[in-house]
Amino acid sequence: MKKSCISGRITTFHQQSIHSMSLAYEVMRLFASPQGHLVEIKRHDQMANTSDSGHEWLWVTNRSVSSLHPSRIEGEMHQVQTFREAQLQLVDQHAELLWFNGDRFTLEARQPLTLPPEQRQLIHNHLS
Repeated sequence: MKKSCISGRITTFHQQSIHSMSLAYEVMRLFASPQGHLVEIKRHDQMANTSDSGHEWLWVTNRSVSSLHPSRIEGEMHQVQTFREAQLQLVDQHAELLWFNGDRFTLEARQPLTLPPEQRQLIHNHLS
């Protein structure tokens, strides 16, 4: 039986691989709490099917990502946004997410607008 020869040759990693994995969104706002992250993103791909010019709110935990679906209410103020799943109240650098199941999370704005790698991967998977 003939053994195959291993050359030991190292090939160059091309930057093209990184660009093909680039994400088609930009983080606009980021809030954090011990329970998870609330992220407003602006999608840059053609799959952005939200009515607010590609903006979308995501609730990101250590294990999952959930989209929050806007619920339009006449006269709603910009500091209060209502979704089918929860209501968001924005006050300066703080926010409160009131889930309709009774949970209430207090969040703080984060700068820079960068999520940990695990959460970025979850968002990438969610949007794919």
